[in-house]
Amino acid sequence: MPSTDSGVPVSPARLERARRLVVAAARWVAVGAVLGTVVSLGLLTVWSSRTATDTAFALGALVLGFGVTAWSTAVGLGRTIEGMQDHLDVSSGWTEASAREAFFVLSWTGAGWVVAAAASSILLTV
Repeated sequence: MPSTDSGVPVSPARLERARRLVVAAARWVAVGAVLGTVVSLGLLTVWSSRTATDTAFALGALVLGFGVTAWSTAVGLGRTIEGMQDHLDVSSGWTEASAREAFFVLSWTGAGWVVAAAASSILLTV
């Protein structure tokens, strides 16, 4: 069982991995925020401000929900799928690691999109 003692040093490799994950998540949240803002403003040309921001929020929530659901599936079934590919001697190029990375991107992009759509709604006083 891992120690909860704050005096236990953390390995530099673990700190570097955590730093890389935080930087990557921040980058994809920023991409999602830009997408959410662009979609909100783009929909303003077609619909009222309330409908535009609600639709942009719903699209962002769809991306976020799909990303989280698919990520959890990749984590839960990834080794099983890889084992089945080996057993059937089928090479599709799919790996658990690549799936987790792809759905990490979708999840954080969706999170940024949802926040930006909500912020757009607040800024437009909807």
